[in-house]
Amino acid sequence: MDMMLTGKDIRPDQAKKMGLVDMIVAPQSLELVAIECANGLANGTLKKKNRHKSLLDRFIEDTPFGRNILWKKVKDMVDKNTNGKYPAPPAIIESVKYGIDHPIGDEKFKFERESFARLAATKESEALIGIFDGMTKLKKHPYGEISHPIQTVAVLGAGLMGAGIAQVTAEKGFGVLLKDRDDAAISRGMSYLEGNWDKKVQKRRMTNYQRNINWSNVVPLTDSMEAWKSHFNHADMIIEAVFEDINLKRKIVAQVEDSTPEHCVFASNTSAIPIRSIAVGSRRPDQIIGMHYFSPVPSMPLLEIIPHEGTSNSTKAAAFAVGIKQGKTCIEVKDVPGFYVNRCLGPFLVEVRSMLY
Repeated sequence: MDMMLTGKDIRPDQAKKMGLVDMIVAPQSLELVAIECANGLANGTLKKKNRHKSLLDRFIEDTPFGRNILWKKVKDMVDKNTNGKYPAPPAIIESVKYGIDHPIGDEKFKFERESFARLAATKESEALIGIFDGMTKLKKHPYGEISHPIQTVAVLGAGLMGAGIAQVTAEKGFGVLLKDRDDAAISRGMSYLEGNWDKKVQKRRMTNYQRNINWSNVVPLTDSMEAWKSHFNHADMIIEAVFEDINLKRKIVAQVEDSTPEHCVFASNTSAIPIRSIAVGSRRPDQIIGMHYFSPVPSMPLLEIIPHEGTSNSTKAAAFAVGIKQGKTCIEVKDVPGFYVNRCLGPFLVEVRSMLY
């Protein structure tokens, strides 16, 4: 019921423990083991295993009193999570109850089929399909192919934003050059990555192997290291996440243009400074764009992509390609004060202040 009502994923080992699957194998062995099992079932050497029910399971699932307790708990959970706003969970519950009460014949399938048809015609279904279609559409963009594949991304600034950007970038297989002013600053950024990845491993959302792969994708650098320039010679995109200072950002643009290849895209994580202003004095203004993430970056899905008037289509395509691969919901925003989110947030804050004072 939990899986049907929430749609949550189940890990393989948990599925085996629950009795949903009979065997877990390595991906490389899947085809061979599947053929062996099929042959075994066909010739009778492999027998289907019947699930052994515990005494508690038999009480809950096989007695009227136990089922009443179960359905009450399920209803309480659904009411708490949906506040009665979604018609599908109650329909799922009724379909399962009907199927249990009518185990013989096809009536249970007819009941479920008709319930599904009624749900498909509701306004809630239409709205949810609209959200899905909108999210799917945002995974595409109209700017064609990028002129040069993005393989290495340099992140300038190892603070909360920069380290978060580095994390989601490394997790998707990009090479990441994480750079800050000194050892103390870069150490804080690397500690942030270590802490987040350790938590994922502890919660079994990431394997030790994948964590080690992620670590191998990150190269920490500081201003005092002469080697940072040679590393930046291989960067395909720069994402700066430094202080909101226009002069500092322009200085960084000039600095990295001397140390990066001609195709390298420069993206600013600014939340307020106009992108056109950052591009002033640049030798490659057509390769400058805004990529505004939200904190904490690993958890917040939105990414504002802000081209200025002179940004090329290839640069826009590169920003979308990286953002989409990072798992972000990318929206293109005009280079106007506040961009999208802060432009919406401003009036809210003004009204709240008026209500308070």
